[in-house]
Amino acid sequence: MTTVIIVRHCQSMGNTEGRFQGRFDADVTPVGEQQMELLSLRFRNEKLDALYTSPLLRARRTAEAVNRYHQLQLQICEGLSELDVGKLENRKLSEIGELFPETAKNWDQSPDLCEFPRGETMKQAYRRVNQALDWILEENRGKTVMAVTHGGVIRNLYARVCAGCPEGIRQSAVFGNTGVSVLEADEAGRLSWTLLNDLSHLPEELRRSPIKYSFHGEAV
Repeated sequence: MTTVIIVRHCQSMGNTEGRFQGRFDADVTPVGEQQMELLSLRFRNEKLDALYTSPLLRARRTAEAVNRYHQLQLQICEGLSELDVGKLENRKLSEIGELFPETAKNWDQSPDLCEFPRGETMKQAYRRVNQALDWILEENRGKTVMAVTHGGVIRNLYARVCAGCPEGIRQSAVFGNTGVSVLEADEAGRLSWTLLNDLSHLPEELRRSPIKYSFHGEAV
């Protein structure tokens, strides 16, 4: 059995400002600092054979916090990067709903159909993300590793495991900051979730999302 502990990065500035971050390299917030500390304590005594991270700052800092207690070589994996959303990058969610209505509608209703102007399509992201997962699994057969990444990436992983195709992203929830999910692969390569979006290391006040992730509203 190969185990991949998948962690979404801690809260970043884009999360609090109602922006669509994508590849925009925002730093973490004071709340994010607290989340990282508690996440690192959760895994302090857990055995990890390898630690992978997206190259983006919010993910790297989260991985570095966990690594304080492990001293592993932090491995940067480009395939774990957040979606390339092109012209939507770092825009306010409400602004996107006005300027890119078709993309906004698809994101809210059929995210697998999203084609981000001057960015990637969701189908391209699905292939990229799952190729990265396959590589990590191949490199670590029989081991337990952690991958720190982003919400859009985890939703595409969810789609593969639960539906076997990009359309499965329609059933995926939004994963919380420092949410922990555990994916297992058996000897035949069959994938299954044993934990999804667990935030038990955080007190209630650090679990709440600061925004509603919709292009048609930014309710707290």
